Amino acid sequence: MGVISEVKCSRCDRRYSGFRGRCPYCGARRSKRGKRAEDTENAKAKLIIGVILLVVLIGATMVLIFTNIPESPSDAAETPSGGVIDEGPLLPDDSDIDEVTSSDNPDDTIEETPSPSPSPEIVIQEVLITYGGEPKTDVTLKVGESQPFRFKTVPEVELEGKKATWESSDESVFMVVDGRVTGVGAGQATLKCTVDGVTGECIVRVRAAR
Repeated sequence: MGVISEVKCSRCDRRYSGFRGRCPYCGARRSKRGKRAEDTENAKAKLIIGVILLVVLIGATMVLIFTNIPESPSDAAETPSGGVIDEGPLLPDDSDIDEVTSSDNPDDTIEETPSPSPSPEIVIQEVLITYGGEPKTDVTLKVGESQPFRFKTVPEVELEGKKATWESSDESVFMVVDGRVTGVGAGQATLKCTVDGVTGECIVRVRAAR
């Protein structure tokens, strides 16, 4: 489309430039009611039709709203024959409630969930003295040598709160402190370990160092 608009001749219906005052084809004087005038009229007609449709839609909406308004509660409660309004089932009085709540039906009693019984404590049956990770009943050391000894229980139990007591039957042969045995002099003595009243024993032989 060019910058200069065109107009339509009212006599020959041909289009020509809007700068011309007459039609170059038939010589008719340019009419004020050209193409632009027709477009303006169409726009006005469309606007009027749109307004009419909008008014019709608003009217139809208002009709639907007013026709669907519910009846007031007072009108709905009235019966057609003017009879008594049904107020629904009557609630029981206080005496009936007392009778229901005070029933002695044994099936209504709530059963108490028994509390779990505590697991029985495991009793130690035997204490084994270990050396180098293995249970030992006879171990040989040298004078001045110091080695750690351990223990384990049968059955194995949690030793939390239980203390092991170590003892040497002859401290002139070896001494023991918290399971560590130190050879003192040549000879033989018994290493004892007591846990929860149960005692395990191991013979410790001490030889003189060469």
